[in-house]
Amino acid sequence: MDIINKKEISGIQILRGLASLAVVLCHASFALTAYPALSGFLMNGQLGIHIFFFISGYIVIYSLLKNKYSVKYFFHFLAKRSIRIDPMYILTIFLTLASFWVFSFFPTFKGKAIPFIFQQFAAHLIYIVPFTKWPFYNHVFWTLCIEFQFYILIGTLYFVVNKWPFKAIFIIAFSLCCFINVPNSYYLLINYAPIFAMGIALIEYQMTKKNIYAICFIVCGILTYLHFDLLTLALILASAAVVVLNKKKYLILIFFGNISYSLYLIHPLVLLYLNGITRRFLPHLLSYQLIVLMMQLIFSIAVAYLFYFLIEKPSIKLSKKIKISS
Repeated sequence: MDIINKKEISGIQILRGLASLAVVLCHASFALTAYPALSGFLMNGQLGIHIFFFISGYIVIYSLLKNKYSVKYFFHFLAKRSIRIDPMYILTIFLTLASFWVFSFFPTFKGKAIPFIFQQFAAHLIYIVPFTKWPFYNHVFWTLCIEFQFYILIGTLYFVVNKWPFKAIFIIAFSLCCFINVPNSYYLLINYAPIFAMGIALIEYQMTKKNIYAICFIVCGILTYLHFDLLTLALILASAAVVVLNKKKYLILIFFGNISYSLYLIHPLVLLYLNGITRRFLPHLLSYQLIVLMMQLIFSIAVAYLFYFLIEKPSIKLSKKIKISS
């Protein structure tokens, strides 16, 4: 069963690193008013989110197959994922609330404090913000809600029947959900179903060598193109190629892959702080937008590594102690 080697898993880490850097550069690029062409190019970094979704489809199924998961261990699986992702997420929630409260006391700050409303706070903690009237404290949190929806779907339904006909039908049916027209679908799993499904189909094919999963991968790719566009499909196909064909460990990209979750969550606050500090104490730097961009990237990486070391690594170590199979 365990035929996926470490080089292929390192491909996943490379993708995580590239995707997280793309998202950071996308958000930082809004300040590049003097370089509209570069800004427009970097804004495509938002597609890094689609890479994250493809990775989740691949790696979650890989982990469950490897551990011979069954549905009776659903709450173990959920606890394992919660211990892995919640500490950094909850810390970022508190840092966001605290930061906006502090900034509200500065006359030059154009925003305002985020009021503490228990229902909104609770909705964040259990990842149901898209199903409520409350906005996200930090817009990057929306992808975590989709990931959590994916965990529930896979943990409860995908392994109900551990046979290839059921799984193949599930993959295709899941992909087709992207065409269901419902309110607020941008923040719902079904909108990104074919991207997740491409990751599922790929790992199933690699681990079983059944051609039906290759067919599922192709069908899901067609649905990704129809629902999104050719660029999105090309990006996912390129990501799949990295996973399958990668033969090397690029240490710098593995490093970015390791800190990608912390980098994704914390970089909006780093950008916010740096923007305020630059405007207040180093206004002359605002004319050197590329230098400011590099500062933002470097500081985001440094802070992300600190949080990875202090928060994520202990969380990962603890989550590994939870078994999801007999």
